[in-house]
Amino acid sequence: MIAMSRYVPFLALTLTLILSGWLWAEDEGPLISITSPDHAVTFAYGSIKDRVLIWKKKESMLVARVTFTDAEQSNGSSNDDTHEFKLPGITFDEAKGVYFATSPKGVVVPVAHIKKALFFKTIEVLPNAAVRILRERGNVTVILEAISPTDPALQPPPVDPDGTHKVDADKILQ
Repeated sequence: MIAMSRYVPFLALTLTLILSGWLWAEDEGPLISITSPDHAVTFAYGSIKDRVLIWKKKESMLVARVTFTDAEQSNGSSNDDTHEFKLPGITFDEAKGVYFATSPKGVVVPVAHIKKALFFKTIEVLPNAAVRILRERGNVTVILEAISPTDPALQPPPVDPDGTHKVDADKILQ
């Protein structure tokens, strides 16, 4: 019980910040969060060998293809395990080469675009989005998250002419 008592002030502060809206407001978090309805089971101790986004035109579906390998764990030949995860709700503007997702509130956000190389095209996630591959004990889930491209978190911090960073506590507390 003594060890727990040192966490009580931290827990009280965290609860106070949550209730006051400082730590997590109701509207905070990613604007877009799409969890693939597909799940997979793979090597518990393997690693990700490759990941790629694919547009399946017939289905109008963005798919994350992930290949896992047990190369680090095997003494002989390695085994690969490839799975596909559908990311529903993504639309493709072929003229612009941009993939969009719509938030629950109807905000349309670009999440990826076509990147042209010499002989082929790939789909690249934009800086305001991320495809997360969650793997716990071999169980795999894929989530696409995105924020607005105009979100202040994506903007570089202002540069001070003297090279120091000054924090105005009054602005933070308002």
